[in-house]
Amino acid sequence: MKLALGTCAFLGALLFYSFVFSPPSSALEQQWEVDFDTAKSKAGEDKLILMSFRGSDWCAACKRLEKTFFEDEEFLQFAADNLVLLKLDFPMKKANQLEREQTKHNEALAEKYNPDGKFPRVLLFNGSGELLGELKTPMNSTDEYINAIKKYQE
Repeated sequence: MKLALGTCAFLGALLFYSFVFSPPSSALEQQWEVDFDTAKSKAGEDKLILMSFRGSDWCAACKRLEKTFFEDEEFLQFAADNLVLLKLDFPMKKANQLEREQTKHNEALAEKYNPDGKFPRVLLFNGSGELLGELKTPMNSTDEYINAIKKYQE
């Protein structure tokens, strides 16, 4: 009985520590919208929409942008108050393919806003869906990215 009780306590402590100290990757992922109309309604008049064209399973520059900027805590805090994040993914591997409707949605937006197929491409829109500009990639720091976005808020 002592062994079973000790094992339960150990597993409980392990579960607690893994929850407390693990990175919130699912929380980061949930912050990204995948539908432009939803992003516009969430943005309203107060926030900008950051549209990111990416190839999640093939584009090395997209992966680098994701890791060094979009997953940075400083950026995420800024985004929570100022942006609605919209990702348009274009995976190549069959195992990573999106639902057919999502693929059509992404392709229609790519035809309009990324006809040259540039990856990564990061665009900013107001809440009405009006294109404001493009953020160059890569930039040197999160601060540089945030400052570039702030120029569109003025």
